[in-house]
Amino acid sequence: MNDVAEIYQQVRCLKDLQDIGVSPSAASTRFRSGDYTKIKQGIYIETSTWNQWGTRQRCIAHHAAHIKTVPSGVLSHQSAALWLGAPLLTLPRKVHMSFASASVQHRPSVTAHRGRTDVVREAQLVVGASVAAPGQTLCDVALSLPRVEALVIGDYFLRQGVISVASACAALTEAGGAALAVGQRLSGLADSPAETIARDLIYEWNLPLPQEQFEVFTHYGRVYRADFAWPELGVILEVDGEVKYSGVYGRADDVVQAEHRRHRELEMAGWKVVRTRWKELMSHPATLRQRLWEAGVR
Repeated sequence: MNDVAEIYQQVRCLKDLQDIGVSPSAASTRFRSGDYTKIKQGIYIETSTWNQWGTRQRCIAHHAAHIKTVPSGVLSHQSAALWLGAPLLTLPRKVHMSFASASVQHRPSVTAHRGRTDVVREAQLVVGASVAAPGQTLCDVALSLPRVEALVIGDYFLRQGVISVASACAALTEAGGAALAVGQRLSGLADSPAETIARDLIYEWNLPLPQEQFEVFTHYGRVYRADFAWPELGVILEVDGEVKYSGVYGRADDVVQAEHRRHRELEMAGWKVVRTRWKELMSHPATLRQRLWEAGVR
């Protein structure tokens, strides 16, 4: 959500620019000189800032540009999830907007969802935009996205406490169809999208369901929290997202050393430890299934 607020402020319409002393003619001059990048007609951002942003940040910026030029309608579906800070496995190619009217037309950059009076009435104001409520957003993505993508969004909402497990499941049950499977597999215990994906695969493979965030006491007095554990089988599954090695949690070398110590101590405590990473989950999940099978999870 902090990214959204910061990006919303950086994306400036002509009125925003005038408020900081930049006239429309000066904005055009800065655009021609390369100091400004034009996102859409009448919407600018400093080029140095734009060049530093990744695809997700630029996607948020395009949404902000739309909101500042066409304030009617309510962000919904993937766009609402994006604006609410949820991780997305795929970014929306267009801005998803819901309208009460049944006669609103699609635009080149907008997917219009028409006749949604209840969605518009129950929308919330979030960082300058009217946004569909989290429960409605979860139902929308559950019915329009692949199951695992909706699960990643749903798990994030549960972890952030913006919706309860009970209310999420009730809403998804009422929505029916593909939303039912999302409701059956939701969890508020996933710490990352990678853990959500791993859990969905475990369901898909009809393996025994593990305990999540399972506390393990080691001989050294340390307590570790395993991502997934089958205590009756003595097996732990650790899911490593790529962010772990990006520097967010400290120097990569320190993270790796701590990881090796953790792995060693868990094995000394009698556990079989299976590790997986993002690339395996997304590209070669069958290898993880085989390794779990060999560890006794079957």
